Amino acid sequence: MRRHRIRTIIALSTAFAAALAVPLGARAQAGSGFVLQLDPRLGEQRAEVEEGRPTYGRGDRLTGRTGRETTLEGDAEVRKAGTVVRGDRLTYYEADDELVAVGHVRVARGGNVFTGPQLQLKLDANEGWFESPSYYLAQYGGRGTAERIDFLGPDMMRFNEASYTTCLLDDPAWILRTRTLTIDEAADEGSGRSATLYFKGLKILGTPVFAFPLSDERRSGFLAPSLSINSRTGAEVVVPYYWNIAPNRDLTLYPRLSTRRGVQLGGEFRYLEPSFFGSAKFELNPEDPKTRSTRYYYDLQNQFNNWSGWSGSWTLRGVSDDDYFVDYSRSILSSSERILPRNVYASRSLGRDWTVLLSIQKWQAILDARPGPYERVPQIQFRNVLRDVHGFDADTLIDATQFVAPLPGQPQGWRLVANPQLSYPIVRPGWSIIPKAMLHMTSYQLDTAGGLPASQSSVVPTFSIDGGLVFERPARFFGREVTQTLEPRLFYARTPFRDQSQLPVFDTTVADFNFAQLFSENTFIGHDRIADVDQLTAAAVSRLIDPATGAEQLRLALGQRIYFSPQRVAIPGVAPRTDDRSDVLLAASGELGGGKSFDTGVQYSVRNSNVPRFSALWRYQPPDGRILNLGVRYQQDQIGQLDGSWRWPVAPRWTMLGRLNYSFLGTGVDPVSGIPNERGIIESVLGFEYDACCWGARFLLHRFLTAQGQSTTAFFVQLDLKGLARLGSNPFDILRRNIPGYRLPGDRPELPSHYFGYE
Repeated sequence: MRRHRIRTIIALSTAFAAALAVPLGARAQAGSGFVLQLDPRLGEQRAEVEEGRPTYGRGDRLTGRTGRETTLEGDAEVRKAGTVVRGDRLTYYEADDELVAVGHVRVARGGNVFTGPQLQLKLDANEGWFESPSYYLAQYGGRGTAERIDFLGPDMMRFNEASYTTCLLDDPAWILRTRTLTIDEAADEGSGRSATLYFKGLKILGTPVFAFPLSDERRSGFLAPSLSINSRTGAEVVVPYYWNIAPNRDLTLYPRLSTRRGVQLGGEFRYLEPSFFGSAKFELNPEDPKTRSTRYYYDLQNQFNNWSGWSGSWTLRGVSDDDYFVDYSRSILSSSERILPRNVYASRSLGRDWTVLLSIQKWQAILDARPGPYERVPQIQFRNVLRDVHGFDADTLIDATQFVAPLPGQPQGWRLVANPQLSYPIVRPGWSIIPKAMLHMTSYQLDTAGGLPASQSSVVPTFSIDGGLVFERPARFFGREVTQTLEPRLFYARTPFRDQSQLPVFDTTVADFNFAQLFSENTFIGHDRIADVDQLTAAAVSRLIDPATGAEQLRLALGQRIYFSPQRVAIPGVAPRTDDRSDVLLAASGELGGGKSFDTGVQYSVRNSNVPRFSALWRYQPPDGRILNLGVRYQQDQIGQLDGSWRWPVAPRWTMLGRLNYSFLGTGVDPVSGIPNERGIIESVLGFEYDACCWGARFLLHRFLTAQGQSTTAFFVQLDLKGLARLGSNPFDILRRNIPGYRLPGDRPELPSHYFGYE
């Protein structure tokens, strides 16, 4: 009998290789001509091939009939095409490629593991059933039990009377129980019927039917509902619906019900085409119970490319009333909006060197931003750029714009600008010098002069020369080898005085004083004023660079401008400069190691011996996820703020999240929001994260200033059932904006290889 069994194994070795012992395997190979080949590496392409693979088996005892069935007993195992089946007794029917397993059955396939008393499975087709199994889905980290699992193909299985959780099964914090659960990996989705979700033994959700994606691929359907409490809107619930219209188009509708504002409908439509893309957002409240009026917001954005050679975009934004953002905003960014653009622009190339730009710029100004800036209706601009023409660079700008005043009686009309520039860059290793000449010409034709001449023009020449040196040397600081640089730079600019007092001011303002502006010829931004200057800028930068990586470890910068004549050209309402020296600018930034870094800047007034502006930021962000940001910003009569944010463990599994932005300045107006400065908290966030093995929770309180003397407070709660869904309100946008360096919790990992979970 023993001799008969050996002959059976040899005859079936091309289809069923039983590795009972090394000598037997060697004889099977010799008798069948089956030769194993060594491969120095595991190839991903070979792992994808499943058809035509042999079936291997082992066990303490083997019986069977040639060409019909083979039975393995005692620590039995069968392998085929990535599927491993173990059990007390395994019977393989060769003609049907079917395996019947009884007693302590364990199946491993693609990292998924199933255990139970009895299995019937066609190995190649992956069709069959498993009785009373427990299972573990490695890709999703989920596990559970079922009365029966039906294998419906290589990528589909159905669980009957099943449970699912990512917790340990002995005492799961949450568990989902379903009558049926179908996993379709080919379609990348799951579905089921009669599902009930329990958390800590309490039923928190139930649904007769459900569907969900198995990955981050887009799927149509309802998203997790969002719950929050807001001092402006009251308690509110949002139930978003996502419609995956096409691979390049989708629509999200988010009806919102709040106790103070009633029913509101919002939506966002996104599209992506070969030559254009954009979005359309809207919010509509048919009748606000507080104001008894219809209130709305819209935001239409589009960018296009190569429409008959034209490229450009449009942005159309608007609200129904001034207080819309005050009442409905959910962040300080939206609440601080005061000027909403309604702009369209298009440009195209004209030959090799010329481009043309057409644009219309209109605005809706609200609250304290009224009356708003001038509107450009329209603007036509031509530009020619030539590089390295016998060593010269040329840049010519021609601009014609019609300005419409925001208030009656203000000057408005056409402005024509021509601004040719010519430079001769000389750049060599270690040094550079760039002489430059330009001519700024403007002409005005005013419809409404407002006390100014209806027709006026100006011609202003400018000359500048920019030169710099770069020195470097190897050095050693704090025990580290570095490359140290010294980069001095001189910049001289000369613009003679031309009387421009009779010209209107449409779009010109005083430029912000910073390192970039130190090397600019004009102290104004815009074409209505060209400052008369005779000035020299001296600056120096020193850097410490890691010679191995090229990464900058430390940067120090110092700069000042010297004036050889007083300023005579000014903007109405802004006094001209009279000093012979500018303030001194100093800056320092660098990496301190261990996740610590800093960035500072100081503006020192030589005339008044004070500091009109400074900023300092210190960050501590080690790889373990802790975050601590401390900063201060001060600009005389404009900004005075202390800012701190953190993410820090306070107890096992508990992490505190927070931000405090405090204004210590009680004078002036904030240049961003336009809100008069008041001492007090501008924005604050306080929250806690709880992180367990299979679930987490977040509690967040957010308070921010919406207008002078008005603020909004919102409370968020989120329950994160890892591997299933996040229930409650979404606080991540608030956390990412308020805590620089905050990272979202990791979602399910992607399989790194076809050999993932291989046994």
